[in-house]
Amino acid sequence: MNLSKFGIAFLLLALRINKHIRGYVDFYFGPENLRKIVDNESITSPKKLLLDSKTLLKQLGSQGYDKERERYLEKMLTAMRTSIELLIGIEISIKDQFLRLYDVDLQPVNEAELDNLKEEFNEAYRGLGSLEKRMNDLRVRRTVPEGNVFELFKKALNITRERTKELFVDLLHQNEHINIELVKYNNNNEAKWSYYNWYKGNFCSRIEVNPNFNIYWTGFLFVAAHEGYPGHHTEFVVKEQKLYRELNQFEHSILLLHNPKLIISEGIADLAVRMLFSYREESEISLQEFCLDPLKEDSLEVLIAQNKVKGKISLFWYNFAYHALIDRYNNEELMRYGKNFEIINKETIKNQLKKISNPVYSKNAFMYNLGSNIIKHKYGKVPSVKNFRYLLVNPILPSDLI
Repeated sequence: MNLSKFGIAFLLLALRINKHIRGYVDFYFGPENLRKIVDNESITSPKKLLLDSKTLLKQLGSQGYDKERERYLEKMLTAMRTSIELLIGIEISIKDQFLRLYDVDLQPVNEAELDNLKEEFNEAYRGLGSLEKRMNDLRVRRTVPEGNVFELFKKALNITRERTKELFVDLLHQNEHINIELVKYNNNNEAKWSYYNWYKGNFCSRIEVNPNFNIYWTGFLFVAAHEGYPGHHTEFVVKEQKLYRELNQFEHSILLLHNPKLIISEGIADLAVRMLFSYREESEISLQEFCLDPLKEDSLEVLIAQNKVKGKISLFWYNFAYHALIDRYNNEELMRYGKNFEIINKETIKNQLKKISNPVYSKNAFMYNLGSNIIKHKYGKVPSVKNFRYLLVNPILPSDLI
């Protein structure tokens, strides 16, 4: 890649921030010599990083970029500068942080939208006993045995890949591929993910799957679409080819967890399965391809109703995070709030509390609901193939869609 001095300084700044905030850089596939420089040098002081970010912001207007790219880079640099200011200890309210980091206002919770959530789950998940007991029993019944997880998730990726190729003709690079790796978390103090996509560059992702944490056959298609096709993997592959390799835009060789790109990426991923399948198609395929004992399962119509109501879970986690970070609920209050709905088990709530307490992932719970809502506000509940392809191919800011 033909990198300018500005591009080199931009990437070095991001990589140096990562030495202070481990996990800040989610992926990087830019020039390897820059990573080596940062790995081998002494840690850069936050004050020097702040000066470097201000310098880059001043130099941006003289680089000759078109206005759209200049605005995109300005938002990324503003997000980096804000992360450094927080590192130094500068007081910034959570709401101001959010606007500077993610280019969107953090809206207050809307508990009214969740007023009927328990009743809706009661209707969709019928049976004897309390809703909490029914949900727990269902988790046990639908948990996939560890020995089946790899092959079934691989099958789900193949199904979503083929459907993505049918809808988005000539979009995927011929060399793209995904490696699946089964992982287990040995440290009980760290937050767990059931799935996580690590994009490696060169059109390859590694998706980590924890076979012992919340792996249900009903979720395979959603996750395969979210993490793979046409979600994270597809977006990163397309942007690597179109923006990084063809247009020489260095900023797309790196993903920072605290910047506007994350809002759009999670919005794309959250809507990915709806681009491929209707609720009925998703339920039919899941029942046929992933359920180990269909005779013991609910009817197709019940599965469809359950898939529909599950869509509100992201709003629940948004409100949960808002109460934690803005309203300052303590862990006991958050646990009580979460368990009141009877739809989330104690282990999952505790795991979410670990994510919220981690500076790198504390705001992640907002991304899914915000990102998907911004996209739906612009393009409707299910965007057209043309509009979704536009999101996959182009660098989009949240404020572009509002």
